[in-house]
Amino acid sequence: MIKKTHCIFFYLVLTIGSACKEGTAPQELFTQQDNFVNLINIKNIPASENEKGLFVFSDLGAWFGFALPENESNNFAGSFIGPLKMNGKGWIAAGFAIPQMRIDSLDFDFARNIQTSEYLPGKLSQLFTNETIEFKSELCFSSKNTAVIRTTITNGGSTPVKLSLLWKSQFFENQSNLNLTNNRCATLYDFTDDSYLTVSHLTCNPSFASPLTLEGNEMTAIEQQNLEIKSGEKYMSFIVASFNFQQPIMELTDSSTTELNSIFNDNQKRWNNYIASILKNNKNTQYLNDNAYRRVIVKSMMTLVGNWRSASGDMLHDGCYPSYNGFYGFWSWDSWKHASATVLFNPELAKNEVRSLFDYQAENGMIPDFIGRNKQRNNWRDTKPPLSAWAVLNIYNVTKDKDFVAEMFDKIYNYHQWWYRERDHDGNGVCEYGSTDGTLIAAAWESGMDNGVRFDDTKMLKNNAPHAWSMDQENICLNSFLYAEKKYLSELATLLNKTELSKKLDTEAEILKHHIQTKMFDNETGFFYDTRLGSGEFIRVMGAEGWVPLWAGVATPEQAKQLLSVMLDSEKFNTTLPLGTLDVSNKKLRPVRGYWRGPVWIDQVYFGVTGLKKYGFEKEADMFIRKYIGNAQGLLTDGPIHENYNPLTGEALNSPNFGWSSALTIKMLLNN
Repeated sequence: MIKKTHCIFFYLVLTIGSACKEGTAPQELFTQQDNFVNLINIKNIPASENEKGLFVFSDLGAWFGFALPENESNNFAGSFIGPLKMNGKGWIAAGFAIPQMRIDSLDFDFARNIQTSEYLPGKLSQLFTNETIEFKSELCFSSKNTAVIRTTITNGGSTPVKLSLLWKSQFFENQSNLNLTNNRCATLYDFTDDSYLTVSHLTCNPSFASPLTLEGNEMTAIEQQNLEIKSGEKYMSFIVASFNFQQPIMELTDSSTTELNSIFNDNQKRWNNYIASILKNNKNTQYLNDNAYRRVIVKSMMTLVGNWRSASGDMLHDGCYPSYNGFYGFWSWDSWKHASATVLFNPELAKNEVRSLFDYQAENGMIPDFIGRNKQRNNWRDTKPPLSAWAVLNIYNVTKDKDFVAEMFDKIYNYHQWWYRERDHDGNGVCEYGSTDGTLIAAAWESGMDNGVRFDDTKMLKNNAPHAWSMDQENICLNSFLYAEKKYLSELATLLNKTELSKKLDTEAEILKHHIQTKMFDNETGFFYDTRLGSGEFIRVMGAEGWVPLWAGVATPEQAKQLLSVMLDSEKFNTTLPLGTLDVSNKKLRPVRGYWRGPVWIDQVYFGVTGLKKYGFEKEADMFIRKYIGNAQGLLTDGPIHENYNPLTGEALNSPNFGWSSALTIKMLLNN
């Protein structure tokens, strides 16, 4: 079952918290892993191996994840739920390592004793206590393949107690085989995806001849029987779960207690470093002075890490899913948005995510829309808007790594030129979205705004290059992105001492800027539009694409003022959740099931507020940011960050745990 998130709506809230209010003491700002508790509700139990939409915790690029049991769960209290396979193949188990404990021959009733369950950045933790016993179980990842459960049982009473402890794991009876590796380890093999889960009980009592037993798809591990624990003493236990494709792995099986404890210490250090890195106030942003915003930033970072997958199969570098709920691969402009934020706390992940798409760059320069573990399923029907140079410049600004710039520059420049070779139907230096198969649906995908109203009357035109078609309209967002890319490439070229190329790119940018300013802006309505090929007629649909010129810096100051007026209009874009993808007065508005026909997408909010700040409209931009944070369902409570939201109510819509929403929320709040 899916746990409903209890959400509070703060409609039209423009300030949060009291850190900056006159006459109040400043908050003690959150800085540590332990400060950020249960930012996302991941308490749930799957009813079957195929149940979708439940939330889990994962780390270090692992291809499996775990959840917490629901409060007062009778059957799974003290266990961890899962694991869930992150390749879309479902749940391996409902309850993993379910404890059964007796103290002085009496059952310890986990469901009835005091319980605290916490999802911290990088760790799951459960605590059960009564007047005598404290049972604490923690789970974190030690590597991309392995998770470790540490259980500590403390006798807080005044007299010794006798402890008996066993664990049960109940695996779903999918097309899999469970086999005993030895009396400490068992391996579950699933031949539907050639995957292996190996479970090791590292501190099972060696006095038992066979502490680990199997019956069907249930595993029982007898840990202790009538072990005396003196007053004030602790007993510690470890369980290791390793997941891999193609061949089983057994990590940490010979580790000492000291080595296993160090995994949890290292986890805390790593996540505290992540938090410190991302909360550095390099831009003097006001939002870092309020814990409410700090919680949103860390929630966003946790979402990105949960979507992190390590290189596997035909995915040759690490990267981030758009969401582990229904997306099983990397998409190009998603990845470039992710990388622009992950560099703030994990630079190597950011670099690898950019590399992951360029691993499949075609000879003609094209980047596929999508790549997955099976390259035969990569999508070559279209690409996505060009944001890779922006991502690389973001990475350089944090890392100062010129070698990475040099590694990527020629590839990105080739991709930039590809647009003019294969997506400029009339050769005038102004491009159109298109496809390799001539279909409009793939061309709309190429825009990233799949079912935008502006495409309703679009036709496809064959270009001169083979397998190249264009829309019959020149796109304002695409050419704004291309203008910005010329400027970013020019800056990167200067870093690499490519002086002549830098000048060439700047010249091209000025020519494109003149066209955008004079041919794609309508003074009558104060907005930028796509224009029809041949006639130059405006396609008068007001959508989020119209303020991308602000983000790119291609609008004139006067045009920016006119755009601001439209964006501030409550009958158009200044709604409860502002800056939606379609003017809300448009008769084709679909605020709930509209996808790109009205709902608010957070990347477009980012382009809007960043563009406004670029033109000096700081106050208005911050108003939009506060309305977004205050009115997006679940954002300030324990709800996940979604793909999009209802502009009229703030209701969360598609795809929870969404990557680019998280990445660009971070960047907005850090003024990055």
